Amino acid sequence: MSDDAAAAMPLSIDITIERRCIVVRLGGHLVTGNVPRLNRWIDRIGRLEGRVLVAMDLQGVVGCDSVGVGALADGAGRIRRAGGHLIAAHYPGACDDFPGRAVLETRPTVRDAIDELHDRHP
Repeated sequence: MSDDAAAAMPLSIDITIERRCIVVRLGGHLVTGNVPRLNRWIDRIGRLEGRVLVAMDLQGVVGCDSVGVGALADGAGRIRRAGGHLIAAHYPGACDDFPGRAVLETRPTVRDAIDELHDRHP
């Protein structure tokens, strides 16, 4: 896939607050051309004061590449180093083949991710 093709694939990012957690819902294509945008949002979240709890909802992701999966894993690490925690939900089968998944905590649903975040950080 060329860089031009990767950049043309849309990625939606929607951020809400649910039960005192930041929920980041991704949709579309988590590919090389969209990673800088995702990284900017993760960096903004990581700069928030206090312990930030993030549930990353991947249910809407229809395609990804190794750079996209790496960005998720790296983002989780940046949030953790800033004192927060990120758990992904609805990890898409389209991303299963990429090694970044091994370091990304996942749960079946956003509710499960939020429950786990609250259990660890009451």
